[in-house]
Amino acid sequence: MILGYLALCWLLGMGAAALAGGNPWAVAASAVLAFVPPLLSRRSRLALLWAALGAVLLVGGAWLYQSSLPSAEPQGIARYNDGPALRFRALVSGEPDERGSSLRLRLSARQVLSPEANPPLAGASAEGGSASGGDGRWQETSGGILMRSGLFPRYQYGDLLEIEGKLETPPEFEDFNYRDYLARQGVGSLIAYPKTFLIASDQGNPVRAWIYDLRDELASALEDALPQPEASLAQGILLGRRTSLPPDLSQDLSDTNTSHLVAVSGYNVTLVAGLFIGALAWLIGRRPAAWLALLAIIAYSLLVGGQASVQRAAVMGGLYVVATALGRQSSALQGLALAGAGMTAYDPLLVKDISFQLSFASTLGLVVFSPALRARIEEALPASGGGPDLAGPLRGAIELLAVTVAAIAFTLPITAVNFHSISLVAIPANLLTVPAFPLIMISAALTAIGGLITPALGPFLGWLTWPAVAYLVRVVRLLADLPFAS
Repeated sequence: MILGYLALCWLLGMGAAALAGGNPWAVAASAVLAFVPPLLSRRSRLALLWAALGAVLLVGGAWLYQSSLPSAEPQGIARYNDGPALRFRALVSGEPDERGSSLRLRLSARQVLSPEANPPLAGASAEGGSASGGDGRWQETSGGILMRSGLFPRYQYGDLLEIEGKLETPPEFEDFNYRDYLARQGVGSLIAYPKTFLIASDQGNPVRAWIYDLRDELASALEDALPQPEASLAQGILLGRRTSLPPDLSQDLSDTNTSHLVAVSGYNVTLVAGLFIGALAWLIGRRPAAWLALLAIIAYSLLVGGQASVQRAAVMGGLYVVATALGRQSSALQGLALAGAGMTAYDPLLVKDISFQLSFASTLGLVVFSPALRARIEEALPASGGGPDLAGPLRGAIELLAVTVAAIAFTLPITAVNFHSISLVAIPANLLTVPAFPLIMISAALTAIGGLITPALGPFLGWLTWPAVAYLVRVVRLLADLPFAS
């Protein structure tokens, strides 16, 4: 309890600094609050000591957040933003993101050619070319870049490119600060349709490259086995890919608050954990189901790419699962606070990251609200034979209901604040669609794996996947068309 309280003080300091923009009076007022719980629980010198330590951690968290804010002066390759055309070398550091007729690539800058020695990239173009001889004035640099290019040539993760073009500072819109959003992901520059030349391949992490290749093959197998838009939706649910979704279906998912089903977030990871436990608890027991759910979280996190946001979400969901497996659900809240404090101590800017907030909130809902809601529902059901006589499948259905409502209740305020909309059909939409989520994941995985084994097997197994995916599409579109759905 004491460790959980101290971790909560740290998070409170971080949150106060982030929300109040570093206002020292807001941090001071929050520090006063740190004294309230210990003094109310136990009037002693020891309680006063814990309160003082909590206040120190609160102020320390606020100070660390403020000191970690990016400098107003651009760093690394971002210093060349909004200037003349530049030549630099960068590594493709993420999975290519295809959007319509263009491709978005996450780059990690390696070297830059000093502007005074920056001749044109001879023979290179958006279609490729040959690098010109350098004059030895390459300088080491760093920084993330988001590049927009044509669909061809098809660059992949691990490709080392030489690029010529104009770097731009990400814009700040009236209702969305795109610059800060990218900065929290380590990206400080944009570049559109530059001249490019491939220097070398396979320069990235070999394990990550293998995972990306596997994801591409699984996505292709689903595309061959299912019609559209069911194929794109199955890719989103199984692989976390949502860029290929038709715009109208993507909007319907947002209007019904079911976008989390095709997004890599803590909401999705904790939902995987809760659904695995709920679906298997009546078959093999709650604790064995929890250990299987932990394996499912690890496998799912690797499959969807293993990015930093996914790793954080996996930690959050894993805490809930481990507490369930050990029968220590009462300690899960303290563990969640400690995990959040540890992550923000490593990366203080996480406190303003939406995916981190959703991960924390959805796990908090599972820990705090889901067990109580499940117990209330079971108590409300008619009793027979002197007590509740709940069949195994009914217990699973109650678990699914409790997990769904808890996740929505604790994440809806965050989505409302950040996306300026709220779905009025969120609860019925999720109650109707979430039960299809594990069916789609399992059947889509079987279809994709079957398509890898032999192309003829994928379309055959696609008939197992299509009914659940088609059902989800129909429900989402029907509810999104209701008046005042959002």
